[in-house]
Amino acid sequence: MDARRQAAALLVDLHRRGGTARDRWDEERSGAETSLVLGTLRRRATLDAILARHSSRRLSLIKPETLACLRVGLFEILFHDDAPAHAVVGAAVHNTKSFKRFADAGFVNALLRGILRRARKVQPAGNADARRTLPRETTRWEFDRAVFPDPERNPAAFLAARGSVPLWIAEARLAELGAERALTCLDLQARTPDTHLRVSGGPVNGVPEVRAALEKAGIEVRPGPHDFMLTVPASVRVSAILEACGDRVVVQDAVAAAVAPFTGPARGARVLDYCAAPGGKTTHLADLVGPEGSVTACDIDAGRLQLVAQNAERLGLGNIACKHLPADLDDDFDAVLVDAPCSNSGVLARRPEVRWRVRRKHLPGLAERQLHILRLASAHVAPAGVLVYSTCSLEPAENRGVVEAFTAAAPFELEQERTIYPDEGCGDGGFHVRLRRV
Repeated sequence: MDARRQAAALLVDLHRRGGTARDRWDEERSGAETSLVLGTLRRRATLDAILARHSSRRLSLIKPETLACLRVGLFEILFHDDAPAHAVVGAAVHNTKSFKRFADAGFVNALLRGILRRARKVQPAGNADARRTLPRETTRWEFDRAVFPDPERNPAAFLAARGSVPLWIAEARLAELGAERALTCLDLQARTPDTHLRVSGGPVNGVPEVRAALEKAGIEVRPGPHDFMLTVPASVRVSAILEACGDRVVVQDAVAAAVAPFTGPARGARVLDYCAAPGGKTTHLADLVGPEGSVTACDIDAGRLQLVAQNAERLGLGNIACKHLPADLDDDFDAVLVDAPCSNSGVLARRPEVRWRVRRKHLPGLAERQLHILRLASAHVAPAGVLVYSTCSLEPAENRGVVEAFTAAAPFELEQERTIYPDEGCGDGGFHVRLRRV
């Protein structure tokens, strides 16, 4: 089946049944399908703003199959240069018919061709009208009419459309960062992220060897966001990476990879990772404490906890013990990490469906759950021990709000706290705080 048709079908399925693209994919999917699905999800609000400005119909009245074909086609036209625009339009029309939306074929053809007539690709130079301009990596699209809200009169609506997020996220980033930096961060979260690899063994004992193995396999490699990491293009399949050096690397975001060093366990320390699956931070902690130390990995999901065990075995780490929650645990760990389930608003590039699934009204419930988990985990911190709370969220209610509620009634004092925004974290954001029992 054509990658464009497959992409549109998957987007329709996600619209109707929810979930994530990764839940639906099998190992046989093409790179083109992956790019179209994830790219369309990341850029959906931007695509819809442009479609709505040129469409004779309200988008809410367009059938899901037709709208999916329009979104996939417009995304490819605007952000991919591999195929001629007329071929992309023809494919969108054909795929609309393949969904048996024959009456919509002419509408799809006219709408996409109409947008092409009213837009041109130009080199970025000087000041541009933000209402009519869509930047890309090296060029920009310029429309002959305003397609985005006025950033002066309605900055949050402009950020929502250009940054492709719900209005509540745009309002939050605008309040925290100001218009210019908020747009920079949202633009980063709308791009296809590179793949970052944490190397087991660190910058001295592991990175040179892993780099050599990847290059021998024909994989382009660049320095990573930390000295113990490497970066490869997003187009490289994880299976190819693991085939080249699977016993030495963990695929991990830049911000996530900073959490274990932030926890700072000493060699030989006893560490509890309370929400461990799938094990990226667990295995990093195990590296840091060394074979003379130990890490107890816990999770409430037995199936996902198996991933921790598999990762530990793959990396040859014998100092990790997995325990399914609820479990009997000691109460004298030198350090306890709580990487809590959250809204994921800091990793929208890697989890694009999140931006359309999580709503502002969900935040109080998430914060209540996070506080409950933090209180349970804190019981296992030894006197003078460390408790680290982290999320991949940027929302204060899940971060500073949870910490303040916890420390108001618990014998812990704050040592260090940091919120990392996407312009600091290679496109990812998150929060971590280190507390010490007193």
